[in-house]
Amino acid sequence: MFNLEGKTALVTGASGGIGQAIVASLHRQGATVIMSGTKADTLKKIANDMKERIHFVVADLSHGSDIENLVKNAETALGKEIDILVNNAGITKDNLSVRMKDEDWASVIDLNLTV
Repeated sequence: MFNLEGKTALVTGASGGIGQAIVASLHRQGATVIMSGTKADTLKKIANDMKERIHFVVADLSHGSDIENLVKNAETALGKEIDILVNNAGITKDNLSVRMKDEDWASVIDLNLTV
C-alpha cells in the first residue's frame, strides 16, 4: 500500500467500528495514531492491544469545548503536530424522520454535518 512511517494521524470517532478499522489501517501503514472518541474504555483497550505508536484522547464532539481542545490535546499527547486528520465522528438516532424528536434530529445534524 503506502508508507506512513514518521507521520501522525488523528482519527475522530475511533471508538466505533469504522473508526477502529481506520485506526488499524493507518497503524499498519506505520503511522503514529491518536484516537478520539467518547468511549474511554474502548479506546484504552485498542491502545493496549496495539501497544506502540498509539495514543488516545476522550472527546465528545457535541461539546464545543471538546472540539476547541481536541487538536491541542492530541498534539500534547503525541508530542508533535498532526499530519493527517480523519474526521470520522458521527451519531445515529435511527427512526423515520417524521417520528424523530426535534432534539434528536438537531443532535444528528449538528454532529454529523455541522462539526
